[in-house]
Amino acid sequence: MKLDDLVSALLSYDTLTARQWVADAWRESISWSSVPPPQGLDAVGMAVAAGVVEMLAERTGQPFPTWTAKVPPARDPVFLVRFATSMPRLRALCEREGPEPLRRRQVMAPPDFLTFA
Repeated sequence: MKLDDLVSALLSYDTLTARQWVADAWRESISWSSVPPPQGLDAVGMAVAAGVVEMLAERTGQPFPTWTAKVPPARDPVFLVRFATSMPRLRALCEREGPEPLRRRQVMAPPDFLTFA
């Protein structure tokens, strides 16, 4: 499992692939603190990667990998849900109540982003 595959899916709004990636990670009991930094991503991709890894680590009660602390926020807000840019209430929800590790990096998503039943 490569983190850059998850980031690519998220940035292309491929939620099905992203949710499957997270489900596979959950099933494999991934150790989030040992996830290596992705290679070859731009600043936006790195902000998404760091925010998502921190969010998933937090949800499982695990520490973050050390590399995430060095990743700055995205310069401009990045919305991981396509319609958040055109639906004012969804945008406001993402900005107000989205997962804190994402919001810290200017990456916006709904509060229950990438959870599964």
